[in-house]
Amino acid sequence: MTLERIKKGIVFRLNTIFLRCFAVFDYLRSNDHIYSDPSVCAFYQCYKRPKCVIATLASFRKVYPNSTIHLFCDQGDDMSHIASYFSCKYEYITNRTGNGTTLYFLTKDNVMSYLKRLLIAVKNSKEDFILILEDDARVLNKVKKLKFDWNCIKSNHHYSGGGVTSLLKKRNSSIPIYVRNMYFAGWGGVLLNRAFFVKYFSDEKKVKDAMELVAPYIQGQWNGALPMDAIVTALILYFGGTVGWYPGFAEVQYWRYRLKPFLGRIDVVHNEKSFYDVPLTKEESEIFYGN
Repeated sequence: MTLERIKKGIVFRLNTIFLRCFAVFDYLRSNDHIYSDPSVCAFYQCYKRPKCVIATLASFRKVYPNSTIHLFCDQGDDMSHIASYFSCKYEYITNRTGNGTTLYFLTKDNVMSYLKRLLIAVKNSKEDFILILEDDARVLNKVKKLKFDWNCIKSNHHYSGGGVTSLLKKRNSSIPIYVRNMYFAGWGGVLLNRAFFVKYFSDEKKVKDAMELVAPYIQGQWNGALPMDAIVTALILYFGGTVGWYPGFAEVQYWRYRLKPFLGRIDVVHNEKSFYDVPLTKEESEIFYGN
């Protein structure tokens, strides 16, 4: 390991610690828009892993029995019977936009296709927020309070180099001058303000123009790729949206999740991969095949 890599690693960890503290501070001070007991719908772009799709949708339906669910299959297994079982609005995508397992886009056109799909879901829902679901996300309780347009951050997921954050600061006063590299979000468990997205992402030309400005910074950090969480957060910040933490989120590896009976309520958990590569039960097979 070179000295330069060691230096970069130390800087990254220090920035992560700083952003973890800032996220809590930002949540506590952000009281202009408080959404208490928000209504929640769901957006889920799946691929294969029907067992995980069933588990994720079952967890959502248990907590939000009457909310809208938009299920899109990204040229993977036919999930139509699962969609019917859980009363989802369903579409099978014939031109795959992700890499098959994650929303790791390789072109700006793929990003735009995803955003258009999300916009369709948002416009055809009535709830306050839309929850992004993934194979490893589970809903445990109703979300009690949200304060941002794009809710759910992890402090070790942040931009680097200062370039894109500097650009975004010129358009978004919610990013403090002392934050050099802003965090981003977009995995299973993130909640999007539906009204904000409709207002700022309905004009395709404006979104494309914004993409041209922010995409080079994202591609520079990820060797030409455009991960969904990084690019969508940059666009939300570009249009003046707010991005921040909500207390109801946890990862399965967090101590807070492991000690959840003692450390408070958890509403949504991410990174629950215990059903990956596990065969379907008889009941799950009946749901998947529509028997």
